[in-house]
Amino acid sequence: MNVEIINVGTELLLGEIVNTNATYLQKMCKELGFNVFFQTVVGDNPQRFLDCLNIAFNRGCDCVITTGGLGPTEDDLTKELSAKYLGLEMIFNEAEAKKVNDKCCFVSQLDQVTDNNFKQAYFPKDCYVLDNPIGTANGCVMSKDKKMIVNLPGPPKEMTYVVDHQLQPYLEKYRQAKIYTYDIVTQGVGESAAATLIDDIVQSQKDISIALYASEEYVRIRLGVKAKHQDEADVLVKETKELIEEMFELFTDKNEMYNKLSEMAMETLNTLFEDSTEKNAIKWTATF
Repeated sequence: MNVEIINVGTELLLGEIVNTNATYLQKMCKELGFNVFFQTVVGDNPQRFLDCLNIAFNRGCDCVITTGGLGPTEDDLTKELSAKYLGLEMIFNEAEAKKVNDKCCFVSQLDQVTDNNFKQAYFPKDCYVLDNPIGTANGCVMSKDKKMIVNLPGPPKEMTYVVDHQLQPYLEKYRQAKIYTYDIVTQGVGESAAATLIDDIVQSQKDISIALYASEEYVRIRLGVKAKHQDEADVLVKETKELIEEMFELFTDKNEMYNKLSEMAMETLNTLFEDSTEKNAIKWTATF
């Protein structure tokens, strides 16, 4: 299944809050074996949101997962616009209206709540409601013509709860082979040199993805492969992983000589350079 994530909220574009929802959803999709090729952030603008849906489905998306825009205010239009895009009628749900009323009365300690709160009780016809017991805005799953849209609440605490207790169990029936990853951590060799060493291996791969991630202390080589089970993934990646480990044998923590030399080098640096700036400069010079 190809999934796209659309996070709705002008506050995200203004940098007022960190978009942790996207990361959480990407991890869920990885666990279920779904492909996530694109993730979009859009402000509270109806036409731009509809444009995002159109772009997503036109480039082969099977399911769009949205966050935000499910509240009681006029600019909370994610659910209504999603239904409009699919051509689904919005229907007032009496049971959901009672939940909204009870939650709002409990939080506000009032006997009555304003009418705009009941905007949250309208849902697309025949949708699957994702219950949100820790907030007033429930999510939902709607489908038509092999297109699925999932609406989730925006507040991270509510979204993660709904994902864990409602959405992921619902999506289990669509589970596919997931991505298993393997890390090879090297030290003493720079990213460019490491990339050159494994270039032929990278170019020859079809089923295994290989990527390099550099930090101040090491270069991490990540191997990724899709499989239904861990044992299957281990078999698929075994030959390539062993080949790369052999190439970088002198630069991994499995090499006793390298570990000893690293310890001696650091002891020498600590002795010669008390100033951390000078020490870091030497360390960077030694990594090419």
